[in-house]
Amino acid sequence: MAKRFVEVENPQALIDSFDAFSDEAMESVLRQTAIAGAREFFLETKLRAPVDKGIYEGKQGKHPPGFLRDHIIIAYDDEVSVPGRIASYLVTWSKEAFYGYYLEFGTSNMAAQPFLRPAFEAKKRASAQAAEAVFEAKVKELSRGK
Repeated sequence: MAKRFVEVENPQALIDSFDAFSDEAMESVLRQTAIAGAREFFLETKLRAPVDKGIYEGKQGKHPPGFLRDHIIIAYDDEVSVPGRIASYLVTWSKEAFYGYYLEFGTSNMAAQPFLRPAFEAKKRASAQAAEAVFEAKVKELSRGK
């Protein structure tokens, strides 16, 4: 993934504006920014998730067509996130739709039907733009004292 660099003309003013915000406010901004980006991937992943035409019946019961698509979720990533510094979210499937892994990566008996990675590739730019827009709006809102 290409890295984006931003040139800041007055870095001390930027640092001072961040220092003026409370830890709770910055945590909120980080989370809202990360969710905005993750939502772009989420919507694209739901569109690309394979839908079987039959009803799969496994140990956990029946899974109707579209079960995987309906169980795509956005989950907060505790392992990567650092409160007040990094908010990380994953677009994944719920435990009930565990077989999403096998569809994405394939098995020794089945070819892969990737949908998660293509969704990421298709929406990485839109995700960055959505996150940037939310970040800018929230920082403006906080700097006005709202």
